[in-house]
Amino acid sequence: MRDAGLLPHDDTATSTQAAATPEPESIGTLAYTAKITGIEDADLQALLDGTSQLVALQDRPVAAPGTLRRRAEGDVERLQTALRSEGFYAAEVRTDLDSEANPMRVTIEVAPGPQYLLADYDIAFTGAPPPPVEAQPKLEDLGLHIGIAARAPDIVAAQRRLLDVLARRGYPLARVVDRKTTIVHASTTMNVALTVDAGPAARFGTATIAGLNRVKESYVRGLLAWQDGAPYDRDTVKKSRDALLATGLFNTVEIAPAATVDAEGTLPMTITVTEGKHRSFGFGANYSTSEGIGGEVFWEHRNLLGRNETLRLSLTAAEIEQSLQAQARKPGFLRPDQSLLADAALTNRNTDAFDEQSVAGSIGVERPLGEVWRATAGVSAEYSILTDENGKDTFQLFGLPVSARRDTTDSLLDPTRGTRLNLTLIPYGGKGDGPLLFAVATAGGAAYTALDADKRFVLAGRLKFGSLFGEETASVPANKRFYAGGGGSVRGYAFQSVGPLDDQNDPLGGRSLVEVNGELRIRVTESVGIVPFIDGGSVYDTTYPDFSETFLWAGGLGVRYFSGIGPLRLDVAVPINKRSSDDSFQFYISLGQAF
Repeated sequence: MRDAGLLPHDDTATSTQAAATPEPESIGTLAYTAKITGIEDADLQALLDGTSQLVALQDRPVAAPGTLRRRAEGDVERLQTALRSEGFYAAEVRTDLDSEANPMRVTIEVAPGPQYLLADYDIAFTGAPPPPVEAQPKLEDLGLHIGIAARAPDIVAAQRRLLDVLARRGYPLARVVDRKTTIVHASTTMNVALTVDAGPAARFGTATIAGLNRVKESYVRGLLAWQDGAPYDRDTVKKSRDALLATGLFNTVEIAPAATVDAEGTLPMTITVTEGKHRSFGFGANYSTSEGIGGEVFWEHRNLLGRNETLRLSLTAAEIEQSLQAQARKPGFLRPDQSLLADAALTNRNTDAFDEQSVAGSIGVERPLGEVWRATAGVSAEYSILTDENGKDTFQLFGLPVSARRDTTDSLLDPTRGTRLNLTLIPYGGKGDGPLLFAVATAGGAAYTALDADKRFVLAGRLKFGSLFGEETASVPANKRFYAGGGGSVRGYAFQSVGPLDDQNDPLGGRSLVEVNGELRIRVTESVGIVPFIDGGSVYDTTYPDFSETFLWAGGLGVRYFSGIGPLRLDVAVPINKRSSDDSFQFYISLGQAF
């Protein structure tokens, strides 16, 4: 039995050994090969190959066989250290040099022996009164159990976890005073004994906030997940930091406890933030063969009144639509996790389906439902003048929009994994030629999965359903009916053209909708990708899809340029079951993936 001497208190032991820095030596002309034998485990073989200087430098000829012998002698200790880090404490390493071979041949013979197991892991507390039993870390808290391989990385990681567990349970000043690691060769086992000073139990003390400029201190304090005097919990500190960063108001957030508790047993906290820019101005542009060119400019303030209130003003100018929009959000409305939303829009739209001049607005609240769901409910009002196949009419509508969305994707503009689900129900009441009472429901989802570890091949799919009930199609305002076709729908067909058409091949819209999209996103280089895709869909005059209209399919190929702000998209699509009124192809240019 002996002390292993492998796990020093500075936690430098590790199972990944980088190739050693080449020793200073003359570059010669004698070539050689090196091979490590005797290892059956592929991971262990890779570790030793990466540790060996002989293997790492075998593309560098040596000046003399003596240089090769020195490399070999150094490798013996390096490889034994790597083997011990993996629990092979009885390993033997020897080298054999064949200087008569051409090139010279070095064989490194390894006999790893048995992998030692963890037999005991004892934690003894010293100094201040020890934590109560329920606060003391157990082996499973440290990622250990008796009988596992005695690997140095696992033992070192367990010590870090021990301090983390104590910090989460009210002992942030805990430290390891001593660690003794003993190897028992007779039983091929390892025993570990830690002496820990847990320090005093701590409670959250007064927080000092530094770095604020335009953000109000009361707003920051409202986002902290702890109360003064509550038991210290490192997870609560992390939750508070994440909440502050999630506001988008700060470039950096640091939360640090004091080095000692005060006389009252509390731990003063210091929060240091760096505010980011709160105003931004931007623009975007898009083009498609059926919708023409369009652009948007916007101005946004993300801290209007000092409490993360957002105001966004945008102007859209396109061949088929011109609009002015205002959107506002006030977080922490009535309760910390709830936001007040408001928007207004003035719109002029001229499409083949209808012409519209309207003013609309809504107000509502949004709150999270669990970790990945968000729900919104509110009221809306709209006044519109519409001209369609039935002539010109004026409509006043009031709505009660309710929606829920779920998003587990890893990116807004270019997701490679996760899913999205959007559910919306809007009951409307109002009048046109007569009283109106109807509801519009939509359900849409998308899924993304990377087919390889580097995420160069991503399979993406989207499905959307819609249903309108309560009125006949002709009675429903044209801007509330369903339409399909275009860059965000079924590519390859003109905007709104999928579904029922009148005698002039103008879209009539409908009361139900089905759309399906599939893409294989292939990243050819770091900045360029290609996307073969297929889209399908149709619109029906019935409340639920009866498939009386031909389900139209289109296919195509897209090119993506991955810029710093998201992928720039160029898609070219052709209709598969082309109608006589359809063009032979459509193409689209915009920012972001199609869905």
